[in-house]
Amino acid sequence: MIGGRAVRPMAAVIPAAVGAGILTLLWWSQVVVILFVPHEHDAPYGGYRAFALACYAPLLLWGPLLAAVTVSYHRRHRTA
Repeated sequence: MIGGRAVRPMAAVIPAAVGAGILTLLWWSQVVVILFVPHEHDAPYGGYRAFALACYAPLLLWGPLLAAVTVSYHRRHRTA
């Protein structure tokens, strides 16, 4: 509730769905860049590169998990 009035579910679902799509594209595109685009001489390599990927790996789940909770929210709050 905002100001004593209920928020319409689609006012939350649409921005969350757009955000989930943007986050998914953002983080997965960065993984593609790290794995397949040639880097300059100062870019991490070997064990450092694997460590960097391991640190950023949880971010890959941010978009899909946001999409999952958005779908769940929509199912719980849709009008019959």
